Amino acid sequence: MKKIMLVDDNALSVEGINKNIDWTALDAEVTHIKYSGLSAMEALKETAVDIIISDIEMPDLDGIDMSRQVITDNPFIKIILISAYDKFEYAKNAIRIGVYDYIEKPIDYAYLTEKIRGACALIDQEQKNMKLLELSRPAMVEKFFLDLLNYAGKEAAYHLTSHMEYLNLKLQYRFYNVTVFHVENASELKKDLGVAQYEMLLYQIHDTILDDCKIFDCSYLIKGFDCLKLILMQNSSSANHFLQTIHAVATDIITKNQNCGISLNIGIGNIVSDLWNVHFSYESADHALEYRFFFPQKNIFDTREAFGKNLSLEPFSDTREEELIRLICQKDYAAMERWIKNFSTELLTKYQAKDFVFVRTYNLLGRLLKFLYELDIETKDLEEKIARTYSQLYSFNTSEEFFSWLSEICNLACSKLDSSLKTYHNQLCEQVIGYIRENYQNNELCLHEIARFANVSPAYLSALFKKNMEVSISDTITATRIEAACQYLRNSTLSLREISEKCGYANQYYFSTSFKKSKGVSPSAYREGVG
Repeated sequence: MKKIMLVDDNALSVEGINKNIDWTALDAEVTHIKYSGLSAMEALKETAVDIIISDIEMPDLDGIDMSRQVITDNPFIKIILISAYDKFEYAKNAIRIGVYDYIEKPIDYAYLTEKIRGACALIDQEQKNMKLLELSRPAMVEKFFLDLLNYAGKEAAYHLTSHMEYLNLKLQYRFYNVTVFHVENASELKKDLGVAQYEMLLYQIHDTILDDCKIFDCSYLIKGFDCLKLILMQNSSSANHFLQTIHAVATDIITKNQNCGISLNIGIGNIVSDLWNVHFSYESADHALEYRFFFPQKNIFDTREAFGKNLSLEPFSDTREEELIRLICQKDYAAMERWIKNFSTELLTKYQAKDFVFVRTYNLLGRLLKFLYELDIETKDLEEKIARTYSQLYSFNTSEEFFSWLSEICNLACSKLDSSLKTYHNQLCEQVIGYIRENYQNNELCLHEIARFANVSPAYLSALFKKNMEVSISDTITATRIEAACQYLRNSTLSLREISEKCGYANQYYFSTSFKKSKGVSPSAYREGVG
């Protein structure tokens, strides 16, 4: 049975709704009758309800503001607002904050009954879906970890952070690793034993892995058709200690399953220190497994052995790359040179082979080109210069020559960015002016709304607009509204109240004050002067 709250400062109105609705037929009951928005809010702290039917016009806390607070606390509650006035602004605000429906007085009780019935049906549907959502939680958790293996860096954080919070997954650890268990003879086993028996054997390995992984702080195992992907999380004293423990567990799992007929190979990925870089550990585990072709007598393959040394596949650092891009944007040539020098030193210390230095640098340039592309900057000549050089990489005799070329590329990107930035700023300002002209009638138009439209931060937009247009966004909104008001005053017989509403002013007094401040005369005097 649905619980209903009626809210109205008019006792007769509340009594009319209470007595003229067949609550039993709706499988509902009125559990609360309140005569103010504040008392309704207080009651909700004690007892929850399913549906609120409330008047809008109330002295202490009106229906719109009350609904906004209630929906913030409980987005699933259904609210039907009632008003004695046919005000489109009320309906628009109600829809904006998520109110279920909005009706006008005098109340048509049959119509209201249908609205309540619809709200009840929606509640039932949402509750059903919520149960389904809870039942699907294990699948959602598995989907989260599968995506964690397939996304990396900022992309992973962007896609998965909200899901991690919703699923209440506590995954903050010092080190992370992915180890892949691959069934080498999966096809043969399915053919000889049948799929069902093969899957039983795979579950046997699954259980063995889970049992051995109890020693780790956190683990998650994903079962596939011919492999199992193990994600490990640990607060070890060091990465090496974590890796040694993984090797010990891998050896134990091989030993426990050596007589079950399954040919099992294990690829141990790199240790990474950021949850959102687990993808790189997964890639390196897969890469390590490729080396079973060269060493058929082995079962366990470590990515360090695959590369000959511990070459981390973890990205150089999103933060470091962003730092270089920031320096390019600032045209700080001296700092750019220092960055490239530090970058070269780190690469040459970490990688003792040209190929790895070239690949790492190529990844960096890819990030730079992506940044320029996102700003709609023409990069064809820059791409051709990079492609031409990479087709003749071994023409570089020294690392100094190679990193000098990298410096040239960054300088060229800097000049491209500088020439296009002014165009971008002008276009952005034109878009803002156009948006203001189209939306000045909205009395809630403000810097934050315009910044959302422009997809930039409010502080950045405010400073950029003032610098380029030599006037603030607030003054531009006011000027646009005053100009529109002048048009109405010259060419219409609308009242000052009507004009103020059409020009985006919350009340006539503020409109008159603003107009006089801008034009030096009141709106009425301006109209008389024109006439």
